[in-house]
Amino acid sequence: MTAATPATLSHGGILFPLDMFRPTVLAQAIAEVLIGKVRNILDATLEIARHPSLPLALAQIHGTVVGDDPAEFWRENLDLALVVSQIVPRQCFVYYARTGSKAREGFLVAQRGQAIAADDSNRDDVPPGKPGSHWPVTRLCEQMRISIDDLAESFPGGPSIQLSLMEPRGNDQTLLMTLVGQPAADAAEAELEGDDGYDEPAPPPPPPPRGGGLTQGFGAPPPSGPPPSRGPAPAAARPAPAAPAKAPGITAIEDAKRRAAERAVEQQELQQRSQQVAKQLDFAEDEHGVVVAVPAELSETTVLQPFHVQHVERNAPESLPAELRARLEGKAIDFAVRVEFLSEVLLGNQPLARPKFEEKAVARDLAGLTVQALEVLAPRLGAGTLLRSNGRNVFVSRRAEAPLPAAFLRKLLEG
Repeated sequence: MTAATPATLSHGGILFPLDMFRPTVLAQAIAEVLIGKVRNILDATLEIARHPSLPLALAQIHGTVVGDDPAEFWRENLDLALVVSQIVPRQCFVYYARTGSKAREGFLVAQRGQAIAADDSNRDDVPPGKPGSHWPVTRLCEQMRISIDDLAESFPGGPSIQLSLMEPRGNDQTLLMTLVGQPAADAAEAELEGDDGYDEPAPPPPPPPRGGGLTQGFGAPPPSGPPPSRGPAPAAARPAPAAPAKAPGITAIEDAKRRAAERAVEQQELQQRSQQVAKQLDFAEDEHGVVVAVPAELSETTVLQPFHVQHVERNAPESLPAELRARLEGKAIDFAVRVEFLSEVLLGNQPLARPKFEEKAVARDLAGLTVQALEVLAPRLGAGTLLRSNGRNVFVSRRAEAPLPAAFLRKLLEG
């Protein structure tokens, strides 16, 4: 956190639900990315703090490498989210926020090494008639029931750990238990009793099963009561108290069962959502195949992916009519969705902003309506064309040079 001027606050970092992970591996991976970019990390440290009442962790980098504007550092290094998401068990956010005359907020969401959503906004990128409504990090914090000031101050009141990026050394179990809230003395005692250092750490409070929302699992209610002790307190009457027994840690089998239960819930929710979408499909055929208007958000990648088939070979989604599926053999299936904000798509690995769109977009006729069109990238879905008219946006999963069902897309854009 660095205040460039008294009126400006600039900060950024990585947010993720606290679960079992190796802090030293996380620090090492971040260091390798920065070294690969020829960044000076000699004095750099990684601080990981936990929210005082939620199983939510915040990782921030301190040192010369960050410079005078941490928000700009994190905006230029959004790819750190892709690396971190392969280390932590759940999705993570890389965010940046700056106040003052050059105010800007944005984030990128990643899971298992893939970008799944992004948003970015500055003072000029505000929807008409909605002043103050499009500060993405502020809205993200509201969804997680935390304050953006909590991020700027690195979760004040919560436990934290620090690691050098040059030499990220430490006992992962002890570091993790410090974040969870387990007393450091218990951690040291566990090591003396012959713990191997990580195989069975005391687990953090598990977040609820994940659903479709980006912040699902980030705002879990705090655990009730004090952190569990690793052993019962000795009785006062005993002259020689016995050594406390080590509380059983989570086993690999129990962890596998928990994750399997979460996947089952996710699969059930996805099936219900897909069935709901299938009842509301509209489509238009042309010589290239079919474009399906899907009543979903661009971030619902699992719902949209079945409607993005480059070459149909008996793999058309069953939600389309049978006679249409037969005609599509050898052709392509594409989808079209409404997009509320330009920053939901990427241009050059950065969330798209209105100035950049206006600079790069070209005019295109859409059944008598002149629209602005630009080839962009939809996270986890691939390249496509963003169409914009009168502040409304539609993304279609065909490249800019491909033919489009103009009348159909105009109706979707104006509807």
